[in-house]
Amino acid sequence: MPDFENQPLDVGQALKKSMRENNMNTRYADIQKTVLSDQEINQFFNAHQNELTNDIVLRDFATLYEFYTQKRKPENESVHTGYEPVLDFIDGKITVLYQPSQSTIRAQQQREQQELVHAVQMPKLISRATLSDFANPSSDQSHVIGKVIDFISNYQANPQEYHRGLYIHGPYGVGKTHLMGAMANSFADIGQPVTLVHFPSFAIELRNGISNPTIDNQKRLEVVQKASILVLDDIGAESLTSWLRDDILSAILEYRMQNELSTFFTSNFSMNQLEKEHLTHTKDGNEPLKAERLMQRIRFLSEEVAMFGENKRVH
Repeated sequence: MPDFENQPLDVGQALKKSMRENNMNTRYADIQKTVLSDQEINQFFNAHQNELTNDIVLRDFATLYEFYTQKRKPENESVHTGYEPVLDFIDGKITVLYQPSQSTIRAQQQREQQELVHAVQMPKLISRATLSDFANPSSDQSHVIGKVIDFISNYQANPQEYHRGLYIHGPYGVGKTHLMGAMANSFADIGQPVTLVHFPSFAIELRNGISNPTIDNQKRLEVVQKASILVLDDIGAESLTSWLRDDILSAILEYRMQNELSTFFTSNFSMNQLEKEHLTHTKDGNEPLKAERLMQRIRFLSEEVAMFGENKRVH
């Protein structure tokens, strides 16, 4: 019997040798011919032609057959769901490795992107919001959208610098929250996390946590304080107490001001209205000086811009 071990790879010669020596039946011979004629398998042969020999190919034919059959199965019927077979040559053996399929990779990327948008009590529409939703803005919206796009560009160009956020105010339903969600998802596309907090709901969570020892309010507070980019949504809609104003909101904004962390706000109130009609008056009385000090932090952290337009929630 001739020794093919050290001869150059010749799949056709190896196939004839195998069929001759093993008296293959027609069915198996056809299978072997089909597998060894596969385009991807031949690309593998060409890539490793200096390492492979005829005998190695025949010895490891079962591995080649596994690759051939598995790559033809629907993804949900594969031996490893969500993975696709890849041929490799390791330690003198043809081996099938399984790597994540493109759909698995895309799904993982989407999960990772969603994790970059840390939404606290925000509507589900946030996960779908994109800047393309504002492709045809009204004249009342375009100025604010331009400011947001400028912020994204400037932050991306110099992420280590302090970039002042926006205080976006306007009537209910004009797209303030949607725009902030679109901004967050745009940042997620480039790997930059953003935390969005619906402040009235967050306030309720904190109040409930006071009497519940299983809830770590301090940890919740730190997540918001230390977010690299923070959106406090619907400021002014919460039921305000001096505790919420002075121990929570003021503490968040003081930390962010001292550490120059980008902060956005949305509100139905202008800054002046927020100070005079909301922050000054709490259930504990009127305290204009405390309201003024808090507004100083908000003005340091954000530029006031008005957003008007059609109420999209009535349709």
